[in-house]
This record gives sequence, C-alpha cells and structure tokens, in this order.
Amino acid sequence: MTEPMTNLPWSAHTPLRRTHRLDAGEADKANTANKANKANEANEAGEADEAGQTTAEYALLTGAIALLVAAVTAWATSTGKIGRLLDAVFNYLTKAIS
Repeated sequence: MTEPMTNLPWSAHTPLRRTHRLDAGEADKANTANKANKANEANEAGEADEAGQTTAEYALLTGAIALLVAAVTAWATSTGKIGRLLDAVFNYLTKAIS
C-alpha cells in the first residue's frame, strides 16, 4: 500500500491558477462575471443601496441649501439691509484707518 502524498506544494482545495494569458474575449467574460459577482455580494450586503442613498441625500441637501440661500438673498435685497450693512462696515473701516 502506498502512503498519501502530504508534502505537495498544492492541496486539493486550492484552485489552480491559469498559466496562460486570457485573450480579449475571455478577459471580457471574466471581468463581466467578476463584476456581477461583486454586485451580487454588494447587493446582499446592502452596500449598493447605501451608495445610491448617499447620492440622493447629497442632492437633496444641496438643493435645500441653494433654496435657502436664494430666499435669504431675495429678502436681503428687497429690504436694503445688505447695502446698509456694507455701508456700516466701510464707514467703520475708514474711521479706524484715519
């Protein structure tokens, strides 16, 4: 009876590596399969949904800030408060310099 070979550099559980380069068609298939596997893993972990949610939250927040700035600007220009504020700052600076 022969003894089992235990000193092999590879085991039955390690996948064999390719020893040749993939041609363009094989590389495209491998990349597509790899992307699909990563997308499935990300979807199972909920990562893909979070990335889209972050983008939507950013867009909503940016829109809300722009709306707030527009409202404050419209109010300030209609009341003339910006002009008075700038006049007061300019007068203070000219008095402090002279």
